[in-house]
Amino acid sequence: MLQVDIRSSYNTTVQYPATRAPLLSASTIINEKQWRILPAGCVTTSSPWLKAARWSAASDKPQETYAETPDDCHIVKIVMRNMNIGLFAAGRTVRDGLVTPGFFHITEPGAAVRCIFRGSYDVLHLYVSNNLIAECASQMPGVAPRLLSSTKPGVDPVIGRLGRALIEADLNCSRLGPLYGDSIGIAIVTRLLGRLSEAGAAGRRKVTELVPWRLKRAIDYVEINLTKPVRLADVASAAGLTSMHFAAQFRVATGLQPHEYMLRRRIERAQEMLAASKTPLVEIALSVGFQSQSHFTTVFSKFVGTSPRVWRLSQT
Repeated sequence: MLQVDIRSSYNTTVQYPATRAPLLSASTIINEKQWRILPAGCVTTSSPWLKAARWSAASDKPQETYAETPDDCHIVKIVMRNMNIGLFAAGRTVRDGLVTPGFFHITEPGAAVRCIFRGSYDVLHLYVSNNLIAECASQMPGVAPRLLSSTKPGVDPVIGRLGRALIEADLNCSRLGPLYGDSIGIAIVTRLLGRLSEAGAAGRRKVTELVPWRLKRAIDYVEINLTKPVRLADVASAAGLTSMHFAAQFRVATGLQPHEYMLRRRIERAQEMLAASKTPLVEIALSVGFQSQSHFTTVFSKFVGTSPRVWRLSQT
């Protein structure tokens, strides 16, 4: 048996046979030409399988899409950037408004899904076979073999980081190999299964999620002031709340503390500039609100996993 240690927050070690072919191909992520539809012949086996696809565009033109989920798999949606969407599954509204990186939703087999994209978007879709979910669950202590249909949508920064790591694995597939991508995919599945167990844990104080209009006000304030020093009280005031109540509700809504969200947005803005121009690093650092290039490099490396200079070279 080949043992793949995924080191999720649930301390789970998943084993699968060494003779099994890689779950993901050498080119890990497929670019979806049609929303939530894999190319013909992409899946040719009934054994446990996982496929990753990306649906992204920079267009500001609204777009409405529709798809039916295959009967033999679940689709895990992971949001990779701020987006404004209307997502409807099986006749119910999942989310209508702003979603942030790390937001996830799981569509059960056979469910009809509709989505309205109100501007640019970047979404990672994991097509996870029912057999693979059951196999992962069977090897997790305390988790009964079951599907993911009862997992509620939400924001999970760990899932967001794993999704970003899968994209980075795709960019470096020749060096890292498909097994690396497999491990990340399985880590996401087991993280979601672990959330099912956590959902039933007692003794946790329930904090309500920041309502959409307050969240929009807060995020609009952050976007306008990315280049300036921003205090928690300023963002809370923009949302019409005290700092204490705002911070807790913002974290439930986005999976991040306000300060961490601000840093993440600055880094995302910097990535856009790094990819689109040859502007010196120090100028980019100052333009997105950092006081020095060294601080920018430290924070960038923490969020992205590599330095700004190396990341820029990987985009060429």
